[in-house]
Formats: sequence, C-alpha cells, structure tokens
Amino acid sequence: MRMRLGALVWGLAILGVSGVAGAEGVLHVGTAATTVNPPEGAFLAGYTFNRTSTGVHDDLFAKAIVFDDGTARLALVVVDCIGLQYDTVCAIRETVGERVDLLPPERIVIQSTHTHCGPDVIGLWGPNILTTGRMPEYMASLVTMAAAQVIEAAVRLKPATAVYAQTECKGWAVNDSEPDVLDNAVTVLQFLDEHGQSIATLTHFACHPTVLDEKTTEVSADWVGAFCAAMADALPGEHLFLQGAVGCWIQPETPERTFALAETYGRDLAHKTLAALETPVALGDVKLRSARKVFGIPVAEKTPLRAFAKRGIIVRPIGETVETEAAWFALGPAQFATHPGESAPLFAEKTRALMDTGPKFVLGLGLDELGYICPAAYFDTPDAFAHGSYLISMSPGRDAGATLMRALADIIP
Repeated sequence: MRMRLGALVWGLAILGVSGVAGAEGVLHVGTAATTVNPPEGAFLAGYTFNRTSTGVHDDLFAKAIVFDDGTARLALVVVDCIGLQYDTVCAIRETVGERVDLLPPERIVIQSTHTHCGPDVIGLWGPNILTTGRMPEYMASLVTMAAAQVIEAAVRLKPATAVYAQTECKGWAVNDSEPDVLDNAVTVLQFLDEHGQSIATLTHFACHPTVLDEKTTEVSADWVGAFCAAMADALPGEHLFLQGAVGCWIQPETPERTFALAETYGRDLAHKTLAALETPVALGDVKLRSARKVFGIPVAEKTPLRAFAKRGIIVRPIGETVETEAAWFALGPAQFATHPGESAPLFAEKTRALMDTGPKFVLGLGLDELGYICPAAYFDTPDAFAHGSYLISMSPGRDAGATLMRALADIIP
C-alpha cells in the first residue's frame, strides 16, 4: 500500500478534501492503486477445489478512480478477483465512510475483473465442497486496501479533460454457448491533465480472463494483467479494465493454456485500444449523475447457492431471494450500469437500449457476483445451448435477468 490508511485520513483533514474540488462543471480526477496479492497457500477461485497458490506470476490490483464535477463526487473501484460479493462491497463502502466524509457510500461503485487465478473471495473453492475457501484475514485486508485507494484517489484530484474512443477486438473472444451472439466492441474513456498527459484510461471489453486453467497455481490477472501492463508501457497514469457481460459464455480461445497466450491476448487488446485513442472524441459535458436500487433477486429452490449459504460456505443470507444492488451513473454523455454477476450478452444489449447517450459501459460483476444471469430460454431448453445445464445450475434462477432489467429501468433516466 502506498500510504497507511490513518495517514491518508490525517492528510485529508489537513487538505480539506472532504468538500468538492473546484468550480461547477470543471472535472477533477484522481487515481490510486495497490497490489492485493493473497498469501502463498491461499485457495484460488474457479475451476476446482483445493487449488492453492504457490506464488505470484503477475500482481493483482485494487484500483480506484474518483470523479468530481464541482458539485458531486463518485468513485469507481476495480479489483482483480473472481467477483466480490455484496457484503464485501458494502464493507468497503462503510470503511471509506468511517474514515472521512469523502462521498456517500452509494457513490462508490465496485467491480471485479473475474480472473480465475486470484483468491477465493466467495468461499466456493476451498479444500472440498463442504469447506469454505474464503480467508477472513485476507478479506479484512482487502476491504482496508480497497477503501484506502478511494481515499488516496480523492487526495490526488486534479483538473482533467475527458475523451473517448471506440473500436473492436476480434479474433480470440468467442461465445461458447451461442457462437453467433458476440459483442466485440471496445470502448475507452481517457482523462488528460492540463499538459495533455494521461491520468487514467477506462477500457471496456467483454471476455472471461480464463486463458489459464486449473493446472495454474500461480496468482495472475490472466490476460487482463497483460493488457494493463501493455497500456502502462505506452501511457502514464492508471489503467482500469472494465469487464463486460461475459455470461453464457464469453471466453478466450485456448489452443494452449499458457501465460504466453494470455500475454498475446492482453497486448492485442492494448494495441487496438491505443490505436483507437489516436483519434479520440471529446466527451464535452462532465456533469455527474447517479442512481441506485437495492432489490431482491428471486433464488430458485434447487440452486446450490441456497445450500452454500446455509452451510456458511458463502457468507451472506440467501433464501427465496438474495439482496443485491444495481447502480447507474453518468459522466456527461458517458453512461455506466452495473450487472450483479456474469450476465448474458442479451442483458447488456437491453441495458444499452435504456441509455439515450453514449459511450455506454455495462459493468459485469458490478457490486456483486451472483453467478450466471441467463436468458429464460436457457431454463426452458438447456440442451439447446452448449454448457446450458451447467450455466443454469450456477444461476440464481430463471427470473434473475428480468428482475435485474426492471431495476435498471427504474434508475436509468
């Protein structure tokens, strides 16, 4: 961590940054990042039970960016992990709120990249099916470190202008369940200081970080880590990867399951992103707007989620419904909406249709990780889709997608 949390709070009090940064309509941006690698021997999430870390191949990060338009402030946090549960998201928000009157907790939006070579932050991949793999000490540390990045990013607020670019990344991301349903769009938002230097980039693309497989025991952000490293080689500032709708099943092609292939894919996306930024479009208006809705998603009676929660493997109440949240925010014409899990491309398309301006960002695994959010057709005829039976078994249930879309319709103006 770059600075102890207590020192950050003291610095905030001295600098008086609990208020807004400047004149209304003038954008200020601040960023911060820290590594969040688990200890050696930690259970790794995804694939199988009893897979433990033997070291670190490339670092995992918690990265934060804080926006301030002179009247409102909002933070976006991205964590390299399988997917933070809503209880952890709320804990990070509360930790920021306990330390300083920085911004309302509901204006802290937290997303996960979904690497399968990070720590088990949910509990499903312990030594066996009956034992959680979630480590309380690591989780407490992760909450503290993620919260500290929000506070440090607010300390670093500086005037910024915003530009965006759009392109495509084709050739290695595929839909295993519905080959003809695929969104290769790449959308990037860049923030520049008064000298035209990059403060931060936000790059949105939809594809599982699953080049590496269950044989990998080194911690890694998979191809997302290679992407961010390539961006950092080319541009100063922080680089946040925003995961899209990867459910049902948006995966990288894997003729081999190697770090070299993950590096190739990450650098390919970075190359295309950087090329798009050579002809950016000014964002213009930078007014911040936001809305949220806490709601219950129906949970099917036979889904394993209920049993996992009952046994304490997942540390949250899950019964006939599970509490979660959807958030929407806008920075001028740029709009962002969260999906609390691995949502199908269909729901990303429907979410974008609710937004009347762009660029548009659909944040998969935003504020929660509730498994696969599948279209109703998957429940009606699972055999019609590759992996259909598995996908619906790891879903809250048939009504999850429709319930999510009603919540987003309520908050997207």
